[in-house]
Amino acid sequence: MKELLEKEIIKFYREREKKNKEKKICLKDFYAEWLNYKSLRTNSSAYIRTINELWKRYYANDKVSDIPLVDLDKYTLDVWAHTLIKECRMTKKQYYNMAVIMRQALELAVEKNIIPENPFSKVKIDRKLFTPVKKKPDETQVYLLNEQSLIEKEAYTDFEATGNAACLGIPFAFQTGMRISEIVALKWSDIGEEKENCIHVQRMETKDYKRLPDGTFGSPERVVIERTKSLAGTRNVYLTSKARDILEQIRKSNLKNGYDDSGYIFLNEKGRMNTLCLDTRIRKYCRHINISEKGMHKVRKTYISTLIDSENININYIREQVGHSDERTTFGNYCFNRKPKDQTAEEMEKALVFGL
Repeated sequence: MKELLEKEIIKFYREREKKNKEKKICLKDFYAEWLNYKSLRTNSSAYIRTINELWKRYYANDKVSDIPLVDLDKYTLDVWAHTLIKECRMTKKQYYNMAVIMRQALELAVEKNIIPENPFSKVKIDRKLFTPVKKKPDETQVYLLNEQSLIEKEAYTDFEATGNAACLGIPFAFQTGMRISEIVALKWSDIGEEKENCIHVQRMETKDYKRLPDGTFGSPERVVIERTKSLAGTRNVYLTSKARDILEQIRKSNLKNGYDDSGYIFLNEKGRMNTLCLDTRIRKYCRHINISEKGMHKVRKTYISTLIDSENININYIREQVGHSDERTTFGNYCFNRKPKDQTAEEMEKALVFGL
């Protein structure tokens, strides 16, 4: 009886000690545990690194991180969030990216019975307070019609001189609209039968950041993973006759140079090419033809805008081809005018004056 009583007394004081400790736990104490938990739920070390950068920028030196979690209430968090939005002139996207840490850390604290509920879920932001995002001029987001032809000419000339398949990766991107990370991860085995005229996109290159013991991240290693950016990203992309011809040229070039690396299509003397090989090359071409520098992602935007301009291709098919889960993304973020200003003015005249 005495032993049982002693056990109950010890249990009581241990639970009280635990509760007292939990009362003192603040976000600064809890962050590392939450981040480790978050890391288990994603395969992207780059995303975890981004989260850590957000922590250092918005939380590490903010007084809100020193307040015990049990003392955080709706009013305190409301003032904190609105102050940040105004002082940092946040866009809607910046705010919601930043708020992930507070929202999800408190959700985990609820699951661990550290706090009874998540007070941040009650904080509502007036969207009018967000700094509006001005859409960038079309000519900075896509390659205009005349620019695309000049860029492709540069690429073919460079390939004839060097035999480097990276040159052909650029006109190939204009024909397929793939993400640059998907292009450099393509394998010959991804190409469908000749009658299908398609290539299966199922993997991509990503940056793998190793987390160091002190919580920082080392230099990234570029690796290929067997998945795409999203579930919608795994898809069959139509290969035009021009795209198929480009692939045949690359095949012959690889054989001539003696390149062979686990079946990858885009190779150089070091093995599989990474995204920098293509992106630095197209930027060099931009400088050669004296236009503003645009990277490979602008090729993807050009491809999508080209298909949207066509009257005979359904938007849902375009969405599927580029790996978007929602056509609103396709229209809202990838629809730009590819015509130079003088040509656009001429088209406006035809439509509004001569078309009457």
